[in-house]
Amino acid sequence: MSGGALHVHQATVGELQTAASTVLAPLAVTAPRALTSTGVEAGAFRADIDAAVVGRAAVARIRGSGHLVQRSARAISSTDPELLKITLHRSPEPAAADQGGTQSRAQSGDFVVFDMTRPYRLAVADDCDVMAVGISRTELGRHADTVAGRAARRLPADSGAQAVLATFLQGLGSHLDELAGPAQAHAGDALVSLLLAAFTETEPGRMDTATELVDRIRVYVLANLSDPSLCVDSVAAAHGISARQLHRLFRHTGIPFAAWLRGERLARIRRDLLDPAQDGRTTAAVAARWGLHDPRHLARALKSQYGTTARDLRRER
Repeated sequence: MSGGALHVHQATVGELQTAASTVLAPLAVTAPRALTSTGVEAGAFRADIDAAVVGRAAVARIRGSGHLVQRSARAISSTDPELLKITLHRSPEPAAADQGGTQSRAQSGDFVVFDMTRPYRLAVADDCDVMAVGISRTELGRHADTVAGRAARRLPADSGAQAVLATFLQGLGSHLDELAGPAQAHAGDALVSLLLAAFTETEPGRMDTATELVDRIRVYVLANLSDPSLCVDSVAAAHGISARQLHRLFRHTGIPFAAWLRGERLARIRRDLLDPAQDGRTTAAVAARWGLHDPRHLARALKSQYGTTARDLRRER
């Protein structure tokens, strides 16, 4: 889905299939034909669809009649984007999820993840109310495998980061039309951060792999980017490991910790410099908001990362 918003009221099954395939990737959508004792169809299929691109993700809300969504092996192509689909169910009846031999019944208030690079099935009952987020695996980086590893397993959203994400998604689904420009980008950043928090959250002392620890560190850093004291030593201490261990963990991700931290800060500084709402703030103030207080370092970093200066970025709008 390249941009804009999509709204379809009283959609047919075919329209729902087209919308779902456009927002995510080719999908097959079918609906059961409920018949009365006289052989007449009991009720026509209906579905209300609201969808939009929010930052780096596609977000959709589907409400209406029960239906079956299938991603078959035949529909999967090497040219399809490698997406993860995260669904939040608010339906009165459970939904049946199936992927790779893992099956679950999602109750109201549960998340379920699907890996769009593999076949899956999702059956929802009448009066369904489902939020769906489609996000590229590359946007989640090393987190993608952690999230995809939960495919077809229900994740209750009744506490912690999962509850925060669920509340955010419900609000987002009600205000998709009202997001544009910088507001949309900010909401997209928040959505990605909350997804990472919700799906990489583990109990203290229960982190089983280096990947899970890297995920937790990244979530922590993104939540504290404005802190100028954020560095290898402070982050390592916050997670009970040595600076050497932290360097080793990030070496396996393909990008050193310091380079990753600098890139995340620069991306947000660039976004703010392109935002007309930030015109009242100096470049130094924008940079300080994201933990960078050396104007000379900022100038060199922006030129190296984006091939441009802060002044030129503000002129590009």
